Amino acid sequence: MIIPYDMHAHTYYSPCGRRLTAAGKPAATPALYRDEALRLGIGAICLTDHFVEDPTNPAAPQFYKGSGPAIIADLRRELATLGEADGLRFLVGCETETFSIEHVGVSPATAAQLDIVLVPTSHYHLTGVPQPEGDAPADVARHMLTMLASVVAKPWLDVLAHPLAEREALIGDLRAIYEAMDRRWLSDILGQAACAQMAVEINAASLNDEGIPHYREVLADLLPLAQSLGCKFTLGSDAHSVDMLAWPLQIEGWVRGLGLDESDFLTPDTLLARRHRV
Repeated sequence: MIIPYDMHAHTYYSPCGRRLTAAGKPAATPALYRDEALRLGIGAICLTDHFVEDPTNPAAPQFYKGSGPAIIADLRRELATLGEADGLRFLVGCETETFSIEHVGVSPATAAQLDIVLVPTSHYHLTGVPQPEGDAPADVARHMLTMLASVVAKPWLDVLAHPLAEREALIGDLRAIYEAMDRRWLSDILGQAACAQMAVEINAASLNDEGIPHYREVLADLLPLAQSLGCKFTLGSDAHSVDMLAWPLQIEGWVRGLGLDESDFLTPDTLLARRHRV
């Protein structure tokens, strides 16, 4: 295993994590994740449910209206009841949202209370998320870069979640969008992320998503570029059910084929050390 940590997993506290098993039980519980992680040899899981600190904020997308502080408190109580398991630890963080170029859903004060904060910048399918001015590849490219630049300027955030990922039925051919990007601007953004010790995520769910057929092709160029500029990476399943915890294992060969190895990835310990420095 290139890195025995899953840095992005959703539980049933996320609105998109409420799938059921064949037996009709919740498929994204901490208990199920614990058992599957021990079977797979995963040493740590970052539970990163969708979260904004103030769901009543008018800028918060509708999707997040039920994803406030109570879900973090409830998750922590459930983990305390579950108890510790030898060979596995849980970290509690979140996947928040970009409200605008100025604002994200988690402030520095709230981020300091979490173990990890992931931030996506291309959730265009969510009502209320900032959108490109037009449908042309250049319009989408410019908006993607603008939002990425806004996030890397916020040092209390930890990870650029599934960069550039969105269904191509919505945004168009991702290859054309990537080709339309200003390479100097993209390099500047990645360089700023490296300086801020903000990681770039390799997201197994996005890489396996049939709705983003060109994502692997685009990341095969983006990730080596990020590596050359000093970026570190995280590897996440983006699990929404327990069966997805195994998905990072399916892309390990592809990741190694890009020239990445264990030294390129953040571990939970380096992540936590970073948070104390911000």
